[in-house]
Order: sequence, then structure tokens, then C-alpha cells
Amino acid sequence: MQKIRCIAVDDEPLALGLIKSYIDKTPFLELAGAYSNGFEVVEHLGREKVELLFADIQMPSFSGLEIAQAIDNIQTKVIFTTAFDSYALDGFRVDAIDYLLKPISYPDFLRSALKAQRLIAPKSIATESTVNESMTIRSQHRIMRIDYNDVLYIEAQKDYVAITLTDGNIVKTISTIKGIESTLPNPPFCRVHRSFIVNLSKVRVMERNNIVFGKKLIPISEIYREDVLSNIKLF
Repeated sequence: MQKIRCIAVDDEPLALGLIKSYIDKTPFLELAGAYSNGFEVVEHLGREKVELLFADIQMPSFSGLEIAQAIDNIQTKVIFTTAFDSYALDGFRVDAIDYLLKPISYPDFLRSALKAQRLIAPKSIATESTVNESMTIRSQHRIMRIDYNDVLYIEAQKDYVAITLTDGNIVKTISTIKGIESTLPNPPFCRVHRSFIVNLSKVRVMERNNIVFGKKLIPISEIYREDVLSNIKLF
């Protein structure tokens, strides 16, 4: 999975720590730096390319809005964080991707991050790069190579994950759902629930909040629903 390099800036240590923890737990994000003032952010962006910035709007000396005005918003996209909803209009005037109102929950953060992922990592490029690729796993005493195209879905089951294939076979390997997710291309693979990853190119039926594979109903959690619906249109 292609990771998005990002920076967080906030003059409040607790707020900055929260955003850092959210970035760390999101598989497609990679923290490139965390700062307490805007000058350090601009200096960092002068040294290396960073694709996404989480910036508090109201900071002393150099505000989040001033950072957004100073940087190249084609190279670095911005998601604003603030305790004041009165800044929303100003945020969108500088082409911010989104505007998160404190206190920020992880589902709200994830929805904004997924929106950024769709803009920063074009799906057509990601899809082309997945053709004829495969995963290598250890199952019992065997090492197996499984073509991505042969995978229907992946399910977390206690200390291992079960990979269900298009021919009906199920291969089990000791891992976590997050560990497997970090190795898969997105799309066509998409997390749809805390316990399920689905190959969206194989989906033919969706019923209410479920993906249907024969008699198997795979639930779509609310926090992943927007990403699933956006990606499913590609197939």
C-alpha cells in the first residue's frame, strides 16, 4: 500500500499528540514530522516533499491559514484542525481538503484522511500497479504465493487471518488484519470492517450494509463506508 507522508502542527501538546496517535494507527499514513509552530513546518517542506499537512488554524506568530497560503497546495494538501467553527469558510478559501473541529474523534479523522487519500493517490495509478502481483504467506509449514486476483476476502480470526479464495479454498496464516492490510494494494483491496478486507474487483452484489459472496454476508462499518463506495465505482 502506498503511504501518504504527512506532518502535524499544533501549539497545544495534547492536541498534537492526539493527531500523531491517529496518524500512527492509520495504515496508509506515515508521520514525517510533528511541530508546535508554523515556521518549523515551512522549513521542513523546504527540505523534502510532504503530501499532507494537519494544521491547527489558530496558532501564535504563524497560523495554520498563513502556512496554507505560504506553501504549494498542489504538492502539499491541508486538513485544518481547530476548536472554532468560525474558521471553516477561511479554510476552504485556501483549498483545504477538510476541516476537523476539536475534540476530534478517530472516525472523523479517518474520514478526512480517506478523502485525502483519494485526492493524493489516484486510483487509476494504484490499480495499474497491482496487475499480476501476489502475496507470499506462511501457512502451517508451507510458504505460499497467492495471486491477488485469486482472493475474495480476508477475515481476522483471533491470532490469525483466513484468506478466502475464488475457488472456495481458505488459507490461514498467523498475522493480524492490520499487518495484512499494510501489504495489500488499495484498490482493489479495501478494509470494510475491523475484521474484514475485501477484494472490491470481485464484488458483484451489495445489500444494504453488506457485501454478498454467495451465502456469506460481510458487514460494512460506518467508518469505512465512504471509502468502500468510492472505490467500488472503479470496478
